[in-house]
Amino acid sequence: MSYLQFPRLQFSGRFQADPSTVNNDPYHFNTKTFQSSFDLPGPGASNGWWNPGGTGAWRFYECTVQRVYYLDGTWCDDPAIDPVIGMPLTGADSRAEGKIVDLDPEQQMVSELWGFQVILGSPAQTGFKSDFQVAPFGDIFVRYPPGQADSFFGAYWQSVLRVKSWHNMGESRFLKELDSVTIKDPDTRENILSIKFNVDGFQDDSTKPGFTLGRVVGTIGQQTSSDPDYFVAGRLLAAIPGAQPALNNAYCLIDKNNILHIDLGNSLPTAAVGGPLANVGNLRLCAATSTGLKIVNELRYEDCDWYKNNSGLISFALTPEQLTLVSSNPLCVCTDSPIPGIQSTLLSESPDATFVRADKFVFRMYPGETASTKFYATQYGKPLASAQISLIFDPTVLLGQVTQGPLPGPRIVGEPTSALKVEKSITTGADGTVVLSIGADDPGNPRKYIDGQLYCLDYQLGPTPPPIGATQNGNMLLNFHVYDKYKMPDVPNWVEHVQPIFQQYADLYPVMKPIVDLSDYGSVKQRINILKNVFSADITSPNYMPVTRDLSGGKQAMILKWLDNPVYMDLDSKEDLLRALQTAIELEHSTIPPYLYALYSIRQGCNTEVAGLIRSVAVEEMLHMALVANIMISIGGSPNINHNRFVPKYPGSLPGGLCPGLTVRLRRCSIEQIRDCFMAIEEPEGAVLERFRASQASFAPDQHLYTIGWFYGEVKKALKVLSDSNQITFGNIDKQVSKWSGMGTLYTIGSLDDALKAIDEILDQGEGKKSDDPMTGQGDLAHYYKFSEIVAGHRLVEHDGEFSYTGDVIPFDPAGVYPVVDDPQPMDYPKGSQADFYSNEFTRSYQALLNGLHETFNGNPDHLNEAIGSMYSIDVQARRLMQTPSGKNDGTTAGPTFQLPYVY
Repeated sequence: MSYLQFPRLQFSGRFQADPSTVNNDPYHFNTKTFQSSFDLPGPGASNGWWNPGGTGAWRFYECTVQRVYYLDGTWCDDPAIDPVIGMPLTGADSRAEGKIVDLDPEQQMVSELWGFQVILGSPAQTGFKSDFQVAPFGDIFVRYPPGQADSFFGAYWQSVLRVKSWHNMGESRFLKELDSVTIKDPDTRENILSIKFNVDGFQDDSTKPGFTLGRVVGTIGQQTSSDPDYFVAGRLLAAIPGAQPALNNAYCLIDKNNILHIDLGNSLPTAAVGGPLANVGNLRLCAATSTGLKIVNELRYEDCDWYKNNSGLISFALTPEQLTLVSSNPLCVCTDSPIPGIQSTLLSESPDATFVRADKFVFRMYPGETASTKFYATQYGKPLASAQISLIFDPTVLLGQVTQGPLPGPRIVGEPTSALKVEKSITTGADGTVVLSIGADDPGNPRKYIDGQLYCLDYQLGPTPPPIGATQNGNMLLNFHVYDKYKMPDVPNWVEHVQPIFQQYADLYPVMKPIVDLSDYGSVKQRINILKNVFSADITSPNYMPVTRDLSGGKQAMILKWLDNPVYMDLDSKEDLLRALQTAIELEHSTIPPYLYALYSIRQGCNTEVAGLIRSVAVEEMLHMALVANIMISIGGSPNINHNRFVPKYPGSLPGGLCPGLTVRLRRCSIEQIRDCFMAIEEPEGAVLERFRASQASFAPDQHLYTIGWFYGEVKKALKVLSDSNQITFGNIDKQVSKWSGMGTLYTIGSLDDALKAIDEILDQGEGKKSDDPMTGQGDLAHYYKFSEIVAGHRLVEHDGEFSYTGDVIPFDPAGVYPVVDDPQPMDYPKGSQADFYSNEFTRSYQALLNGLHETFNGNPDHLNEAIGSMYSIDVQARRLMQTPSGKNDGTTAGPTFQLPYVY
């Protein structure tokens, strides 16, 4: 009979919900359009919403037992009589806390608790330790209408507790009685209890005390073998649309002792956020007879601390006359209407007092899997035999959630329906129950950047399914996330298979970055053993890595296979090579914004030699980008230069996870930025390996640090192998860019030899001719050594074959640099300020520059002059921006964000 019957325990306190709100927004799942600002807090549904750094944790906080009811219906709230009173109710004490998890960003109305434990007392006290069976919340409603989301909501969770161990029961009459009626799982021998708790008053304003906390009141009682796990198979008193005051659904049942129990815990509105209950008049439970409403009993909710002590439950014994009345008439909850002597109905059973619910109503399924749920049909609270239940696909609730923030996510939900194999009609047996079996097929990736597809099934009693849109309550629907079918590669590699998945997680859960940066290959390799553990954990574990549970079994298996053999990339096909060349273009571009940021920060006429060296490197990076683009065009590729993710996140890793451990930032020109960031980017592979050898006890031949030099070496090998096997040919010279006036040569690529010379040009200018020679083949210093001159403060000169920093002085004056902000973000500047205006102007111009380059390298090389014009424009705009106060009132000036606008 569930938590409602005797004996039962009432508790109250607070709860913490700490979700990462970045993943609230379906649009944020698109890695191609993700911006670094999405990982930052923002007002309302903007940026990363109200808690982008959330851990996903869910726990009880400061919860204690308020009252217990014994088997005979008497109650106690005195710890001197029963020591269970006042005992703490907590969460996990020897493992990670539970997690709160949405089914999907486009279905957030059935969020589940995973890996949650409930502990009463402690091993030294009376009590028990239990696992909360994964369950979604239900009956969400606006509990305080004048408030704002999320604080004005109320909802409940109901599930079962699997008791792992009982502590000393001591002198607690309640625990002894509860133990005496508790059923055991026949397989695990675990005691099973029923739990239901209501939550409201959640604080989502990070500037207010109690941020991420809310109010919770709940009940723990016995569970019988015939009870459903997630709801009360009794009588539903549903909210009446438009009724005032507005109440939410209530559930009641009559036990074997003819005691009626009604749960108003998630029904009554409040007078403030998390505050006292609102005055909704004199409530009464009535029976709707053919001659009018008959009062069954008063529902007293006004008593002091009633909600806190009773969790919203009311129980009373029925007289024989009352039992007859309620056993054959629908029930309702009424209050006095403005007309004297007339009752206003706020909640009501269906006219024939029937009720049908599926127990399990949230499913995650992989193609080929099957699932099931048991339906319970009742009439007047008794099992309803031979009842037909009709089902229908209804995406209405899902369609209402595709737009969570300013921009919509995938609009295609609920299709194709063929991916879900389910009967259209089922019929209950003699006990009023029937099991529905469901099968899943491949939905075919209709949502592109969000794995799988969502489905909702609505149902009702009778031969006719409910009309589309009739049900908006998630726990009265069947909710499915069916994953895409995934073909396991023979040898998964980072670039093609793992990084696209890990990048999404890195975007959506920035709280993980200090532990492991999933977008960075080096960081992932350093945490291989940890990742093996969390990706192999059971899905119910709080340590399970995909904290949104939105990773399919196929992809999880692939990641585990890769973790055993973490191959970086496999360039054995034209497609692989094109992917690597696109990465190389993005890599070369990713160094330009930090170099330009430092260059633009130098005041006019100051630090001229430093500025000249930085400018020369930035210009050659542009050449490298053009060389790679020409190679890609030559073999039939199309460089993608203006997609939103083309501009990397700052601070962040280099594209492809190269130079692992390096964080690239946008910072004003300084010796520290040049030494720690710029030189690390350009460090020759030979020098890196020598340093690595010196720091290690042993060095295996296949070990390397995934430098830029190593990456281009792999590209060269692939060019040779694929050309020799005739998998690639070279041409399309008319589509390549040939005009160049700076240092180096912009090769047009018509042969393998041209392509190899282009790669050598890139390596030569970046690293030098060889590890012990800083010069390029054209007599200029390689990038690493240009930067090292600035750090050393002297020119690098050769004497008798030896190089030393003993040449002319290269002065650097920090006062000759604008005090620009580090790593600026669009929201850093006050709305409507001059800095905000100039920042937006720069963003648009930078987008225009990339658009121009995209057109140039995609069939219109003559457009280069137009693109160069945009370069001059952003130069002027950036310098003006860096002379504009940032608005932070800390003496800093603004800087360009090097981010692109939203892509619609």
